[in-house]
Amino acid sequence: MAGRQAGLIAALLALAPLAEAKVETRVEIGGKYVAGLAMPVRVELTAGDEGDKIPAWMLSVAAFSVDGRPLSARGSAQVDLAPRQKITIELDLGPALAAAKGVEKGFALAYAGEKPVQVTSHVPAKKGTDFLSMAPDDLARHQVLLRTNRGPLLFDLWPDVAPNHVRNFLDLAASGFYDGTLFHRVSPTFMIQGGDPNTKGGDPASWGMGAGPRTLKREFSAKQHVRGVLSMARGPNPDSATCQFFVMTAPAPSLDGQYTAFGELVEGLPALDAIANAPGQVNPQDRTVKPSAPQKIESAVVLVKGGK
Repeated sequence: MAGRQAGLIAALLALAPLAEAKVETRVEIGGKYVAGLAMPVRVELTAGDEGDKIPAWMLSVAAFSVDGRPLSARGSAQVDLAPRQKITIELDLGPALAAAKGVEKGFALAYAGEKPVQVTSHVPAKKGTDFLSMAPDDLARHQVLLRTNRGPLLFDLWPDVAPNHVRNFLDLAASGFYDGTLFHRVSPTFMIQGGDPNTKGGDPASWGMGAGPRTLKREFSAKQHVRGVLSMARGPNPDSATCQFFVMTAPAPSLDGQYTAFGELVEGLPALDAIANAPGQVNPQDRTVKPSAPQKIESAVVLVKGGK
């Protein structure tokens, strides 16, 4: 979870239950839980100038509570921390949450009894779902969550205007095609582009040239390319879209009616802006940037709207 910034809710906590301690605590909790999947959290503890003594459960899943209920039993053992000692804990709360009751409709998640973070719960689509033959009304019941190293990006889709592009995107997301790919072309005044399988380890000179398993015919519409709109990249041929997509960071009227817009970002503007502002190599032709550090899609998940 190193480098995870946007889309994570970071809280600096002052451990009121341990009045004598001076432990500095930073907790990073994602605001989304997808049933059956990992939910990573990260905790950084820094002892005071004279050292500290803390309960051992603060270093485990037991430190987290759901709606005030600890995820596991808290023992009485304690741990000594040396002066200014720093400890970083990375945990997966997914298994414990899967066994917890009352998490289906969202919950308050707190570390060590401190101020809770509200977490929304989502249900993933069933494995093996055939999106390629799905009717538009059924397609509209799905969303795509891109879990990036800069935070989550959640999209609603528009099968009423671009059903084949929506089918393709859902199929690729569900199959794991996008997992590990990078946003290889970014701009805070234009868009971020990703989805190229060549970015999983290919020659950076080939980034932007990768293709998916199928080619799509144009589905242009009156939808405007404004901030947050999800659209499909293509070559000079209007019917050459395949797997690469882009998310608008600013309006670009020149793209309207020339590229297929098929969805919109409904949550994740901090992650969008973090990716868009990544430093790197500037393309002198269009001023877009090839980021120096990976702006990675760690996983793509298809969600069912309403959890059904």
